[in-house]
Amino acid sequence: MFKQSRAKLTRWILIPALTLAATGIGYRAVAVAIESRPPTVVVVFNLQKVFDSFVNRAVLSAEYKKLEANIDAERMVRKATVENLIAAYDEASDEDKGLLFDQIQQAMGEAEKYIEFTDREKDVEQSLIMQSLFKEIKSTVAEIAEANNYDLVIASDASIELNPKLPFRATNEQISMHRIYYANTHIDITEQIITQMNLELDLKTN
Repeated sequence: MFKQSRAKLTRWILIPALTLAATGIGYRAVAVAIESRPPTVVVVFNLQKVFDSFVNRAVLSAEYKKLEANIDAERMVRKATVENLIAAYDEASDEDKGLLFDQIQQAMGEAEKYIEFTDREKDVEQSLIMQSLFKEIKSTVAEIAEANNYDLVIASDASIELNPKLPFRATNEQISMHRIYYANTHIDITEQIITQMNLELDLKTN
């Protein structure tokens, strides 16, 4: 009886001890693995600067310019229609003024609706252009990171200054969104990204 109790007690003592030992070995293995890794290479880039460098070029692409030209041409036609009706109204007899007035109101309403519709259309197209540009930036960043063995590439907001004219709530939002307060210029690869994207865009357009 005593032997059984002693064996059970020994088992209860050994189990936690072995568990702790195994845990310690596991932690040590992880620590050794971390110690054996080379240092993590972290670089930053200014996302806003990259966007500013290419957004005009993207918006001024052939497809968008064609869309904008068609919209502007149609707007001019509708404007001319309204102006012609107003000119006819000024020269019309009193009997015809009522009908022309209704036509002017209808033409102006249609012109305003067309402007609202095409403004939304242009906004959607610009949004798609920005999304496409963002994808290109991500792709270029990945290429540069893999080619240079960078482990982590962070979009830095260290250079973004607060607008002094912003109201209290907007200022609070900007401050709360700020993530990086300092980034050494030696780890900034913004110009490298801009150069790479310029080369790729030139290859596509030539």
